[in-house]
Amino acid sequence: MKNWLLFLGTIVVVFLLAMLVYSIMDRRTEGRFAYKAQVALEGIEPRDSLWGMNYPRQYQSYQKTMDTSFKSKYNTSGFRDALEQDPETIILWAGYSFSKGYNQPRGHNHAVRDVLASVRIGAPVDSANTSIPSTCWTCKSPDVPRLMSELGVKEFYSKKLPDFGNQVINPIGCADCHDPKTMNLTITRPALIEAFKTNGRDINNASHQEMR
Repeated sequence: MKNWLLFLGTIVVVFLLAMLVYSIMDRRTEGRFAYKAQVALEGIEPRDSLWGMNYPRQYQSYQKTMDTSFKSKYNTSGFRDALEQDPETIILWAGYSFSKGYNQPRGHNHAVRDVLASVRIGAPVDSANTSIPSTCWTCKSPDVPRLMSELGVKEFYSKKLPDFGNQVINPIGCADCHDPKTMNLTITRPALIEAFKTNGRDINNASHQEMR
């Protein structure tokens, strides 16, 4: 009986290993031959729908960030008022805008909408009626590196949040982290580059894990 169990166990292990090898080989083959660009992605292209034409599988995965149905004991992919559930943070953040409103961050696809819905920004209609800087857009959209490229980093940071209300419309997406030609990870904001430089390091020599 013991020999039969060992035999069956060996068959199962061999089968699983064979499936793993097949999956790896299939992905490698797909990577070499299946990819065929449908559109040319030039410069900083903030529209994920265009990236999706070239990278449909990745785009399908990205679309899942729209889902708000997940909920666990500790977190959720949907709306959660963090101040209501953890009221002590109101005291911890006293004096900061976070004490006025802080909602659980949702998936990439909700980034721009959630900024506009935040009570922290006070619903400004123009730059003359707010002190909220444009830096609040910095990590929320691939339109930001596009604007930095067009206007200059210093000029972008000198503006107020409403100045780019009609420009920052695409939520966090492919262009924030990937080179459109190679899909390699890339840095699109100057802060990390400057931080590396301050520490005497070159961001171009960063490991893949550090880039992640």
